Amino acid sequence: MGANTAKEHHLVPQYWLRAFAEDGHVLGRWRGGAEHRTPVRRAAVARHFNTDPLAEGEQRVALETYLDHRVDGPCAPVLRALREGQWPLDEARHMVALDALAWQVVRTRAFRSFDEQVGRHVFPAVWATEAVGYCEEQLGRPLSEAERMKVFWTAARTAPDPSLTDDPRSALRASIRAFEHTRDVLAAPGRRLVLLRSAEPLLILADSGVALRRKNGTFDLTPPLLPETIEVFAPLSPTCLLISTPRSHYRPYQGLTRKIAAKANAGTAAWCQEAVYRPPSMPWPIHLPLAETPLEVRSPQLSAVPAQQPPGPAPAHPRIHRGELRAILEQLSHAPADQPPVSGTGGRK
Repeated sequence: MGANTAKEHHLVPQYWLRAFAEDGHVLGRWRGGAEHRTPVRRAAVARHFNTDPLAEGEQRVALETYLDHRVDGPCAPVLRALREGQWPLDEARHMVALDALAWQVVRTRAFRSFDEQVGRHVFPAVWATEAVGYCEEQLGRPLSEAERMKVFWTAARTAPDPSLTDDPRSALRASIRAFEHTRDVLAAPGRRLVLLRSAEPLLILADSGVALRRKNGTFDLTPPLLPETIEVFAPLSPTCLLISTPRSHYRPYQGLTRKIAAKANAGTAAWCQEAVYRPPSMPWPIHLPLAETPLEVRSPQLSAVPAQQPPGPAPAHPRIHRGELRAILEQLSHAPADQPPVSGTGGRK
């Protein structure tokens, strides 16, 4: 683990970025159009991104340490083998490649932005639902349908800003739980990995590492984030593209065509939060715009009707299969002894 691990956390692992580097540098392009040569160690980083703000000592960087040792360590040689054309992978290395892809979906600003935006959109409804329950509890009786609707909409309209009740650890918990779900989606029957290679450099890399392409060809952030039909585009180098797909229309023997590379680069441009990287000697792909702002989740239309039956059980989070990851989630789920418990709906994730 590098000396900066406690502060500077890589959103895309350094081993991945190095495949796009020359002399230890990548060329970064920012949304305003500015370009800078950037050392790999300074590319796609965010300060304290995975730090537990309520912990002390080594526990503060428990998740970042896990990513460094248990994810990036095993994944680096497998993705290097893919870049070198070692295909197909044996089952054990195939599983490691799925780990790399799944983590890359959830360890970035793009995922955190999605999670925060969805949280902001649903917060008024969650707040209003809890307000109905609170009123019934205080009155000691069930509300009538008309009363419930009145309380619900009044609370929804006057809900506070979510940040006032939020738990500073919720984003870290969300990424761990989303990894488990993403991994299940990528390992589902009927999905496959496709490796496409080209003789010349065609691909660029976002600070999100991967892009999610929907069945209709768009790269938007509409929930759910991972429908069964989603494709994950992962540029492993300027000449090597890994795709997780439920479809069978790719022809690996045709290699990485300019048409497919253009789709991958469109996804890269869409899914970046701040910067896109490429080798300094590689020109920017022609006809590829970089939008002025990152992707946004469209605001949903909120509607409510009185329940005709008792609510079912609350949806359960997926089980975390890996012991070390379970322990980190446990740490992130309980307030330290010297910290007051988080109030409000901050524990929503």
